[in-house]
Amino acid sequence: MSSTYVIRWKSKVNGRAGRGTKHFERAEAERLVEELNREYPQIEHEAVKWSPQMSEGTAQERSEDPALALVE
Repeated sequence: MSSTYVIRWKSKVNGRAGRGTKHFERAEAERLVEELNREYPQIEHEAVKWSPQMSEGTAQERSEDPALALVE
């Protein structure tokens, strides 16, 4: 199985959002999301399937959403 999931997060306090850069297998990503949501209830985490378009869209996402400029 390949490592094709990343962790996406969004603050419930200030609305900032981002996406991690480390890749995980699905089961490991889901386990980590559960742990992070338990330890940091003010931040919503979710495992999302990574695609090459995510890397290409990073600059565009930053220009459209200033909150994402803080990530990566």
